[in-house]
Amino acid sequence: MLIDCHNHSLYSFDGQEKVADLCKNAVKLGLSVFALTDHCDMIDGIAPDALISHITGSVNELTAWRESHRDTSCRMLIGIELGDPLENLPLADEMLKLCPYDVIIGSIHTDGVTDYYFGDYSQTPEQELNESLVRYFNRLCEMAEWGQFDVLAHITYPLRYIIGDYGREINLDRFQPLIDKLFYTIIRKGIVLEVNTSGLRQKINATLPDEELLRRYYGLGGRLVTIGSDAHRLRDMAYGVEETEEMLRRIGFNEVVWFERREMRKMPL
Repeated sequence: MLIDCHNHSLYSFDGQEKVADLCKNAVKLGLSVFALTDHCDMIDGIAPDALISHITGSVNELTAWRESHRDTSCRMLIGIELGDPLENLPLADEMLKLCPYDVIIGSIHTDGVTDYYFGDYSQTPEQELNESLVRYFNRLCEMAEWGQFDVLAHITYPLRYIIGDYGREINLDRFQPLIDKLFYTIIRKGIVLEVNTSGLRQKINATLPDEELLRRYYGLGGRLVTIGSDAHRLRDMAYGVEETEEMLRRIGFNEVVWFERREMRKMPL
């Protein structure tokens, strides 16, 4: 009973795969639940008309595939990854109403200056890195307080690049008060924490967040988790999901969460 609730098609700026090919592969992999969650970023300079076109294309193609394959055992979910929504709340609200989503992922990719994906951190002074991460975690807390989404994605996203790609050492202890604030907020609001497996196939070699932070979340009373590969290519779909389920059981979690028509569903581990 495997779930993968975070995937991207060619309707994302960094995706390459056709929607139909992703759906076929989800069935081939034996997934019970698959969610297509193409990017909808509020700060990347894409014109609103282009965002609308990308998301409606993604949703319409998945809907068509789902309608023509009603006999599949895999639930094909319509989703969206809403990036940095507080940067343009009117547009974010418009995108939230655009389609009948099953699941809405909320994510932050920037410290307010640049997306970490595009950064070069080889020579960045330590103080500058720390200040950037303070801004990042504050932005996560602000988005969580806004709360108009179902799942909080990859909360240690910057480390994928700062640590993984550039080998910089980051001690998260200095950010623990902010991370605890974030955890308390999503627990209070019933927002689900995503365990993003992308780091397991990347240089950082850890889920986002990692086991230590997941133990902290569990210790504070957090029980709602979902799993997403953040795949942009067929070969990455469901990568690390079984390993992640094993880690979650080790921590004490006994179920994972997914959404259908914005309603929470639970699956035992």
